[in-house]
This record gives sequence, C-alpha cells and structure tokens, in this order.
Amino acid sequence: MSWVDMLERPLAKDDYVVYYSNIYQVIDLLGPAHIGTMARILLIDKHKTTKSVKKNTHEMCRIDKEDVLIWKLKRGY
Repeated sequence: MSWVDMLERPLAKDDYVVYYSNIYQVIDLLGPAHIGTMARILLIDKHKTTKSVKKNTHEMCRIDKEDVLIWKLKRGY
C-alpha cells in the first residue's frame, strides 16, 4: 500500500488536495510506504498563524497543479 487519496490516486509531496472544502498542499507523507495513510498538509490560503496538520489521506482528494494555478491567478496571488 502507498499514499493514496479517496479515489485511490497516488499522492506525492507538493501535490495539492482538497480536504473539507479547503485547498491544501502536501508538505510530507508520514509513516512507512506499506502503511501510508497519513499526510502533513498546509493551507494554500494561509495567514501568519496557519500551521500544518496531519490528516488521513483517504479523506482528501488530489487536484491538478494547473487547476490550482488558475485558482491562484483568479484570487490575485
């Protein structure tokens, strides 16, 4: 088993994911690859006090990097 999202697509460091209506970037994949169910993620739309959190990868869905780029451009990043 490796790190996969809710649609069984592989996750890697620096991928973008949706988790409960927010967009996050995968900072780190936690645990050994044969277990691979946790990831450390950080909000894209962050503030000074935003911290990374550990979440189960089966509760998130990967987003294409091109789609995140368009979203950032529309929001004025």
